[in-house]
Amino acid sequence: MFFMEELTHDERCAVIKHEILHLVLKHLFRFNDKATDHHRLNIAADLVVNQMVYPWPLPSSAITLASFPDLQLIPNKSVEYYYRRLEKHAATNPGFDQTLRVKLTASHSHHGRWAASGGEGFENAESNPGSPVSLGSADDAPQLSEDLAKILEQTFDRQLQRARSRLTNKQWGRVPGSLRSMLEQADHVSEAQVDWKRALRIFASAGYRTRVVATTRKRSKRFGTYPGVRIRRERRLAVAIDTSGSIDSDTLALFFAEIDKIHATGADVMIIEADAKVQRTYLYKGRVPEQTDGGGGTDFNPAFEWMRTERQHFDGCIYLTDGYADEPTVKPPCRLMWVITANGRTGNHLPWGKQIQIGH
Repeated sequence: MFFMEELTHDERCAVIKHEILHLVLKHLFRFNDKATDHHRLNIAADLVVNQMVYPWPLPSSAITLASFPDLQLIPNKSVEYYYRRLEKHAATNPGFDQTLRVKLTASHSHHGRWAASGGEGFENAESNPGSPVSLGSADDAPQLSEDLAKILEQTFDRQLQRARSRLTNKQWGRVPGSLRSMLEQADHVSEAQVDWKRALRIFASAGYRTRVVATTRKRSKRFGTYPGVRIRRERRLAVAIDTSGSIDSDTLALFFAEIDKIHATGADVMIIEADAKVQRTYLYKGRVPEQTDGGGGTDFNPAFEWMRTERQHFDGCIYLTDGYADEPTVKPPCRLMWVITANGRTGNHLPWGKQIQIGH
């Protein structure tokens, strides 16, 4: 009733954006423990997202920094910051928590069904006056199980990553800086859980070709004579290495150790050393080169152009880089995996392939 009858079209847009921001910032999973005062958390979360709703106009009842002039709250802070400020003020002002409850009721922004407010069976007293768990005793609400909360959070993370992958660099640049920083931090936490070595080896082992070859070790099933035939699996990988000078020797040593393991599986590995141009190419033979050539700027296109010009068949390409270069315009002729250094730059400017970050 409130949403459809009391709000203008633009205010409804603001409310929808408000709720989406709660999801994006994962406020549902903050302070998920019995010690949390969920009314203060609700207020703190609203203080965060309502600063990001612009240019849509908030309803006049919305909770903003101006709702608490005595607290002198600083803009663009985290939900934790606002929660601690509210908590500190409540400790010296006995009636403050009741004031928060009144503001929540007036704002129509009480999130009583959040995961942090309770699990299955929690009822909001405003919508169900006969509920054994009242609005004033949200701390007694049953909690979501840890496993279910984790599953929900991982689902949100996947949806966020998909949504972000559809944004152009220009659109991403329009996202408010504070929100962009939070999302990038969340991406970093997510990436840190990836076993990059395992991901790299899985990529390298996929996409092989088969070829029939003659062998004197096997009798022909058709004629009963020698030579027979066998099926040979072949993989040819291109490994482009950014040699612009920003890749240190320790990183190269770590990566060549992985290349050596890939080579040991029988794959042919073509090394492409490139900075602003291709410096040299060679077939890896199991020995780490004493040095790599380069030291100039970084451009991803030359390595991909070389692969296309040579017209060699590659079952996949792995590009080791710190990611600090413009988006390439030349598409590689095969599957691609970007392997980004520990302090490198990931993002939408590295198209076409999957990205993993080493050192995690």
